Amino acid sequence: MKANRLRVLAGGLIAFGALAGATPAMAGLTGSCGMVLSVPHNYTFGSLVQSSGSTYPNFVYLASPGDTRGVNLLAVIDFAHSTLSYALTQVTAGDAATNTRNSYSTQSQSGVPFTSAAGPITGSYTITFTPPGATAAMSLNVLPVNSGNTYLIQGTSGRTGALTGVCQAL
Repeated sequence: MKANRLRVLAGGLIAFGALAGATPAMAGLTGSCGMVLSVPHNYTFGSLVQSSGSTYPNFVYLASPGDTRGVNLLAVIDFAHSTLSYALTQVTAGDAATNTRNSYSTQSQSGVPFTSAAGPITGSYTITFTPPGATAAMSLNVLPVNSGNTYLIQGTSGRTGALTGVCQAL
């Protein structure tokens, strides 16, 4: 009888261990979704803005003529294969002194691998990836809502600050 209890306890611990070790992709991120992501404009074009003789705090950055910054992103997150494909719209700052206008371009990437882990709040996940050519990884928090048909997206991106968006199941 004691041996049977030990077997049941051992079986329960093994089953619990298997569940505890489940990856977020297995637990709630399935299929793929189409995402639009807004990149904030926490910077000024032209000269550095001043307030009371001092510059703004760390989150406002100068975009000198010729600097390029992302402004929005259209993407597909493939949770089944842990990849991200996207088109990032970028603006290159013009120069008022030479009457040069801002110009826009698109940077596209396909099949960028990501890892997933538990997110900052219950039921959320964090996907982390390094965009090709970047020196640092980027993370996006993903919260499934609407029975897993919609994902709320939040993250940060280096010099531009917080990112927000929505990803709809495909």
